[in-house]
Amino acid sequence: MPCWWKVRTWDQLDRASDWSRPAMWSMGLLTPDDWHDARWIGLDAPEEEAVELADLKQASWTWYPEGNPCVHAPPETRYFRRTLSLPADRTVRRAMCFFAADDQCVFYAGGAQVGIGRGHPGLIGVDLAGHLHPGDNQLAATATNVPSVPQNPAGWIASLRVQFDQGPPLVVLSDRLWKCSTTVEEGWETADFDSPQWVPAMELGKPGIAPWGIPWPDRWSSEHRRLPARYLRREFHVDKPIQQATAYVCGLGFFDLHVNGQLIGDQLMNPALTGYDKRALYATFDVTPQVREGENAIGVVLASGRFFAPRRQTPVPMHTYGYPKLLFELHLQFADGTELSITSDPSWKLSTEGPVRSSNEFDGEEYDARREMPGWASPGFDDSSWQPAGVVDPPGGELEAQMIEPIRVTEVLRPVAITEPKPGVFMVDFGQAFYGVVRLAVSGPAGTRVAMRTSFNVLPDGTLNFLNDRSALNTDVYVLKGSGVEVWHPRFRGNATRRVQVEGFPGTPTVDSFAGLVTHTDHEPVGDFACSNPLINRIYQNARWGTRLQNRSVPMEPDRDERMPWSGHPAKTSESEGWAFNVARFYEHFLHNYRVHQADDGSLQEILPPYWTFNSKDTIWPSVVTIIPDWYYNFYGDDRLLRDNYDMMKRFVLYHQRANLKPDFTLDKCNYGDWVDTASIGGNSANQGATSQPLLGTAYFYHNLRIVERAARVLGKTDDEHTFRQLADKVRAGFNRRFFDPQSARYESQTQCSYVVPLAFGLVPEEHRTAVVANLVDDVMNRHGGHTSVGLLGMQWQMQVLTDVGHPEVAYSIATRTERPSWGYMISKGATTSWERWDTDTQDGGMNGESQKILSGNFEAWCYQTLAGINYDPEEPGFKHVVVRPRILGDLQWVDASHTSMYGKIAAALRREQERILLRITVPPNTKATVYVPTDDPGSVREGQSPAEESDGVRLLRVEPDAAVFAVGSGDYTFLSSWRAPPHHKNRESHVQ
Repeated sequence: MPCWWKVRTWDQLDRASDWSRPAMWSMGLLTPDDWHDARWIGLDAPEEEAVELADLKQASWTWYPEGNPCVHAPPETRYFRRTLSLPADRTVRRAMCFFAADDQCVFYAGGAQVGIGRGHPGLIGVDLAGHLHPGDNQLAATATNVPSVPQNPAGWIASLRVQFDQGPPLVVLSDRLWKCSTTVEEGWETADFDSPQWVPAMELGKPGIAPWGIPWPDRWSSEHRRLPARYLRREFHVDKPIQQATAYVCGLGFFDLHVNGQLIGDQLMNPALTGYDKRALYATFDVTPQVREGENAIGVVLASGRFFAPRRQTPVPMHTYGYPKLLFELHLQFADGTELSITSDPSWKLSTEGPVRSSNEFDGEEYDARREMPGWASPGFDDSSWQPAGVVDPPGGELEAQMIEPIRVTEVLRPVAITEPKPGVFMVDFGQAFYGVVRLAVSGPAGTRVAMRTSFNVLPDGTLNFLNDRSALNTDVYVLKGSGVEVWHPRFRGNATRRVQVEGFPGTPTVDSFAGLVTHTDHEPVGDFACSNPLINRIYQNARWGTRLQNRSVPMEPDRDERMPWSGHPAKTSESEGWAFNVARFYEHFLHNYRVHQADDGSLQEILPPYWTFNSKDTIWPSVVTIIPDWYYNFYGDDRLLRDNYDMMKRFVLYHQRANLKPDFTLDKCNYGDWVDTASIGGNSANQGATSQPLLGTAYFYHNLRIVERAARVLGKTDDEHTFRQLADKVRAGFNRRFFDPQSARYESQTQCSYVVPLAFGLVPEEHRTAVVANLVDDVMNRHGGHTSVGLLGMQWQMQVLTDVGHPEVAYSIATRTERPSWGYMISKGATTSWERWDTDTQDGGMNGESQKILSGNFEAWCYQTLAGINYDPEEPGFKHVVVRPRILGDLQWVDASHTSMYGKIAAALRREQERILLRITVPPNTKATVYVPTDDPGSVREGQSPAEESDGVRLLRVEPDAAVFAVGSGDYTFLSSWRAPPHHKNRESHVQ
């Protein structure tokens, strides 16, 4: 039964606030018994695939006729082609092609590249149905033998089975009927090409010959093909009035739910990502309005998601969990008090013949509208040709309710430009990098194939530059049904993009033909920031877009061919996200994934969920498991993440104490360093950066110890608190013995990061603190001309550290630079988010992403905390005590910011008007604030119409060199003060939090 609630507050004058928006909660399914007799259902092994793979056993290894390729062949590329004629009176239903090569092979159909195989014994499976048409079709392949000694065999093998809507299949095998050549001319892979110089291929033998043996029995599975969506349905009868109908759905990888023909909800890519052998999440839907007395039908579409992970071009092993599967319960509560459950079981029917022909995060989604099945999720549909759903094995993970906001479309972008760089090739620019998909509106003849490939930048000829995508194809395909204006967008995948290259569009598109659907976890916006400096505003917006790009149920790269949840990326940057969005539940889910994947020895992988399987047991990247609970407690005033994750945090630091802590109490373990700092610009040094990796590894280990010590204190674990304090003190001493030179007050490496991190973590000896700060400031302002030199790690701390040590003007210098390296430089080159590298515009374009967040670091938080001056107090966490301390910097004339905390809205708006400061603040109910009013004359400060110290609710605490400090309660306040200080004045040093 759902429970609804709302709240309001009263102030000290007994004035009531408005009611909050209503919220709802209900009890989920807590035990396996709550699912009654529900079974996991799906389709694990299509019978037709076994037949298709059997064809491959009849094919021949082939090569160009030269010597004995089974023993040795030149390390060169050979070219193969064959014409395939298809009848005009039959429709291709499926055309599965399997191929492999020693060493590499690229396969083409109809002139389009359809798949790449890299290295024997990698068997690749591709459905060519969307690339074939009636009449002559050209099949082509390039096979490359890479250099090897002393012997270097070469060969390639392939089979293709074309299945039609009626009649027998057509099978094509690699054999002597293929023509081959050592050289090619333009258009060789198309049907119009013909040359007498091409000769018949040499058949080397059937599968099983040396040196290749039996063709990879462990690879003969559907993990190497594009998987069509599973469509499942079930009808049922209701014979009395319904009071409540609730659907519980776990559809892996992603699912859509339909009831009586209606799509339920606006979620995309549901459920949230997990390691499915550890956790599987179910979503809950109120379907009372859709279920009716009489006949009803349920329909579920299952797509691959990250559950069925193979893709057409895979440079690294992807962790796959099996075929898509469904667990379902519809719980009906009737007006007479009785109940009924409709559950997933073998009575459900299943089809793979629907319009979603494949869906993969990296490759794209293919939708053939000719295959649509009108009414398939409504009662009365003829499903006699559908097969019974099979009972399949559970995924293995604990079944849990999904407690995170779903992924939704949160904004729709319109094209800002459409060009035609080549005939029939259209380039659509949305003007902003975003994560999501492109919605297509098109009309044309049935069978017209529109391909939309996405990326960021264009080549000199105006076409899209795909180099950055590496092996990700990022191509969505829509095949028209030929019925008026057809509108479609992918539902089960997405990627970061700014531009889309469209081919096959019938006619000339307009701006109404495309829309960019911005898609991410639907965090509640809780913060706004703006100031008088347009560059800072643009950097802030770029960072905010970075959050929207990366947060898709877990923080994850949005582009290229990785798109992995690297643990080092969020860390302190996640706190920056918290100023703009409510990310509380998001990071609760994120850390839950970490808890269930922690190894028995206490170590943690740097990618979790483990969609890549390697594990270096790094020291720094998995430090998110301490850093996030720590800021979460400060920010939200909620010790839940400390309680839930304390054992994981403790086991993590104890693992590194056992495995990596040296007798001198330092560590050498650090895999990634200050990733892509400015020393790596132009490839001048490794991407791990110029800062000593042992220094960073030891510093982060110390920081983790201090966080666990504090967590133990908050949770009342006094023995642990004492143990970790003692160990941390020893590590601090060892750190400074090894890495610090007290004579020069310099740390090993003498980089900005080597100063910033010790200052941020409290490692600098107090008696040397001033000198270390001076060295940091000198490095920024003199050695680097007011620029930063840090990378991923340093940028998470540098800006606020500079403020906290009394030099916000140095941070302001970094923020307002426009030469490389700087955020301003990125913007001058067209960036609408932050790059992963400071030199993405000139470094190898295939190296790192253009739509990242990691070099934004903690910039958003710095805008709120330094420029607007809104801060939490760690001693009274969750903004119970607000500290408002804006800094007057550079050319700033005004700053306006707000953040909605757990207590309500906090706001600070500062105006610099000639020789006056106007500061307006809002303090939410049940909190208090300490306000630093900038002034050169404390006696001039007024609040409202009165001298500040005489105003109701305002109490003068003290006077500081550049500010009068007041204590206030909840409410709205307007302070006015005299200000004649120079624009680049310095604030005194304050304690580093």
